[in-house]
Amino acid sequence: MPKIVDKKAKKAEILKAAMEVFARNGVVKTKMANIALAAGIGKGTIYEYFRSKEDIFEEAFNSVFSNMETALLEALKTVDDPEQKLKILIDVSLTCFIDSDYDFTGIIVDFWAEGVRNKDAEILKIIDLNKIYKDYRKLFSEILDEGIQKGIFKNIDTFSLSAILIAAFDGLTLQWILNRHLFDLRKVSDVLLDSLLNGIRK
Repeated sequence: MPKIVDKKAKKAEILKAAMEVFARNGVVKTKMANIALAAGIGKGTIYEYFRSKEDIFEEAFNSVFSNMETALLEALKTVDDPEQKLKILIDVSLTCFIDSDYDFTGIIVDFWAEGVRNKDAEILKIIDLNKIYKDYRKLFSEILDEGIQKGIFKNIDTFSLSAILIAAFDGLTLQWILNRHLFDLRKVSDVLLDSLLNGIRK
């Protein structure tokens, strides 16, 4: 009897092995053969599931963001207070990256930097920062607008404040990636959000 392979499970194993190799070696130095070895399969077998390491990264990237979006929308449904919604938005986003089994945030930065260095349109299309920032600005703006409508927040330029918030969290995350011992990312994010709320409350 031929062995029945659970292709979905095998694909998940390859993804996990690939991200571990990316985290250890960096995306640039990683070869498909390295990933196949880590996954315990032949080099030819890996191409039955993925065309390239970029293809592997894209699936992992989309999976993480899809899971984060689902968790975020579900969590936001549980509260009505705009201040709590802002805390949830930040906490869920950080959790998806900080608590991953591998250094996903570092891998994203490494992969994106490689795309910028080589003007690689395929990589830059996968990590579409314009779309990511646009989606986050929309989420922040909607919550801030809700706070204004409910009389909790001052009448502020929510688009500009959303852009500033994203820039601040991006900067904190980059510092944390460069030196994980510099500060506790969650605690510093809480300080930033508390400072913001103190400034915009009526």
